[in-house]
Amino acid sequence: MDGALPAHPHRAGREAAKLRADITTRYSGDGAFPAPSTLATLDLDLPGRKAEYLHAVAEAALDGLLDTGHLRSIPPAEAVSALQEIRGIGPFASELIVLRGANAPDMVPTHERRLEAEVHELYGPDRMVADVSEAWKPFRTWASVYLRAGREHRMHEITGG
Repeated sequence: MDGALPAHPHRAGREAAKLRADITTRYSGDGAFPAPSTLATLDLDLPGRKAEYLHAVAEAALDGLLDTGHLRSIPPAEAVSALQEIRGIGPFASELIVLRGANAPDMVPTHERRLEAEVHELYGPDRMVADVSEAWKPFRTWASVYLRAGREHRMHEITGG
């Protein structure tokens, strides 16, 4: 695969954003996504296993498994692996949690296909994220976030705007 994305914006991302907005509006009074203690008790009618996953993640948060101090106290790769033990958190989400949620400053996501597509666009189709990101040390996380945000601003792959 050359890392290119489908020509049409990814519907799943937009649908997830809409579900997140609906849950926030319905169950939070302050505009933030509901706290784990609230999520753990909700009877949500969501597609597939999403409600089960939200409950599992809420319970993990209540158990301290998503605590940023805890996640920062272990090597990023170990934190990513530990997070994938939580039902509903896969490779992409676990990296996102460690990179952005726990603020690991120098880690490159390996499951972020939109970042790969942006690197191909900016550096050439034969270039890989792992290779070009060496030049971003010691702030690879922030360079990755910047490139990804710039792509979303330009392409609207998630928001559909």
